Amino acid sequence: MLRSLFVLAFAAAVVAGCEGQPVEPLGSGIVPDEAFHAAARAAYADYQAVSFAEDIEVCGYFGYDADGAFLASDPVEGTFDSCTVEEIPGDLVEIVASYHTHSSFDTDYNSEVPSTDDLIADIEEQVFGYIGTPGGRFWLVDWRMATATQLCGLYCLNSDGDFIEGDAGPIADSYTLDELRELEGG
Repeated sequence: MLRSLFVLAFAAAVVAGCEGQPVEPLGSGIVPDEAFHAAARAAYADYQAVSFAEDIEVCGYFGYDADGAFLASDPVEGTFDSCTVEEIPGDLVEIVASYHTHSSFDTDYNSEVPSTDDLIADIEEQVFGYIGTPGGRFWLVDWRMATATQLCGLYCLNSDGDFIEGDAGPIADSYTLDELRELEGG
């Protein structure tokens, strides 16, 4: 119980330090397990393909339907460096995680790691977050701990044919929000 209170207090402090107003929490409180990770990873094959072909981010939510089956919301197509879901579909009754891709490979962007904005959005919504990169990395954002951890590394998901391995320099297995801020130069 004390740990839960600490985690909630920590998450609240992180959100309070974020710019903008906190949004209404979307998360159901369910922590994704290995089976959930596997279902999410399988869904990324289509998302990554669209993302690379169209040079856009693709986003949505993962969760459960009324029967308790894994469900992915229909993907929303964004821009090269942004994606926003305007409306949560009604058949997604328990939201567990957000998902999005990091578009196609571009040497001007370090799209192999989650951004601080990625973490902040999931923290504010109180959902876990999955991110696929042009190099095929698969990340999980844990909103409770304000961290991003690679579930699997390079080429774990399909990758952009233009991806240049090593272009972004060394990539750690996990990052805190503060480490990402430092990585982004802020």
